[in-house]
Amino acid sequence: MQNNDLHKKESIEFLIKNTDMFLDADYEKLASQIEGHRYFLGKNLQMPITWDEAVYSWMSNLYEPISQVMETWTTQMSFPGKRKADLFFEVCDHLYYLSVAKQSEVNAYDAVLDYNAQYGKTLGRILAKLMSFNHAA
Repeated sequence: MQNNDLHKKESIEFLIKNTDMFLDADYEKLASQIEGHRYFLGKNLQMPITWDEAVYSWMSNLYEPISQVMETWTTQMSFPGKRKADLFFEVCDHLYYLSVAKQSEVNAYDAVLDYNAQYGKTLGRILAKLMSFNHAA
């Protein structure tokens, strides 16, 4: 294994061990998420981004804000029993597609709320729709 690959492996293993969300089974999805983030960050900034910069940016701009919003009772009611990591990856995809559709950046709060309103269950979905409506007004 090359030194660069070993460094990537170590940083992803660190994320798995030091968050309450991810498991070893999420390794490939995490690597893909960070690599995709690295690509778009470099494209937006028009400069090469190191792996460490990408991991830091991913943690600060995706993981932390999305995971914080996912802790709300609206999300928990919308997806009872769903594994946090699976929901996180789904919300990340939703955030990307919302940003593409709006042709501008969408914040984590709006993406999670919209995801809850569109795909959630029962009362959580209804509350998310109400909150989306109030937030947009």
